[in-house]
Amino acid sequence: MPTSAPQACQTVQFPDLYAACETVSAECQQTFLAVCRAELAALVFAAALAELPRDVLWGIGPKTAWLFFAVALVLRVSGVGRKAEKRWYDARAAAESIKSAAWQYAVCGEAFRRDDDTAESRFTDLLRDVLIALPNLNVPATPGGCGVTSEMNALRHRSVDDRISVYVRERIDDQLLWYAQKAIWNRTRAKWWLGTMISLEAIAVILGLFRALEVVDVDWLGILSAAAASVGAWQQVKNYSVLSEAYSVTSHEVQLVKGSTQPGLSESEWAQAAHDAEAAFSREHKLWVARRQGPTH
Repeated sequence: MPTSAPQACQTVQFPDLYAACETVSAECQQTFLAVCRAELAALVFAAALAELPRDVLWGIGPKTAWLFFAVALVLRVSGVGRKAEKRWYDARAAAESIKSAAWQYAVCGEAFRRDDDTAESRFTDLLRDVLIALPNLNVPATPGGCGVTSEMNALRHRSVDDRISVYVRERIDDQLLWYAQKAIWNRTRAKWWLGTMISLEAIAVILGLFRALEVVDVDWLGILSAAAASVGAWQQVKNYSVLSEAYSVTSHEVQLVKGSTQPGLSESEWAQAAHDAEAAFSREHKLWVARRQGPTH
């Protein structure tokens, strides 16, 4: 799933709880990635310092290498990264649920049909369930905030063709652009990091040969091996290649969804079409969570 969700649209103003979940998700994602970066950097520094000759930098390298190993150990054992990662997933899932439900409510999708008198109360119940699942959001609501916003109700009472046009323009096109851009972004990053790893491994081979021939005294092979391993671990954390492929596929799926959501549908046909579109977005998010969590046994 994206590092951040597509920006909120102009016509539909989402509930305050959506923004709160977005904030928590972004903060926890940053914490998780910062911990990962710090742990990997600490291991590389430790490997580099351990290999420094004792006559370099007053011999402090080998003496301080253990400090960086200790930092990496503390970060791993503390579980700070794992907790932030889980909270990131939970807040992201909550934000996506609220956004999807808000759109279905606003355009009278199958979950909140136009003739459903309980639609508003059920939407409020959904927000309440999110609060129960995330009791420690730590983001206050804004004055005058509410569950169902006036913008959502205003769109809900417009004609079916108006609702379809707004949904296509501000939901489907927005998602289509986002997935397409993210697919390109992740593909570029995947190539860059792969090139970096190959370069490090190639340099390690050359310097390792120099070490074997006693041309150099420093064991660069060990240092560069640690650096290459860290690059590989970072690639696993970010999942660039997998996300690039997944987002490319989803962008094509969204394009197909767009073809079935054109003006001229009846109220019941549109309700089902909106439901199917949101199901496609939800399916991609669930796959993202599954990829992040890895296989279960």
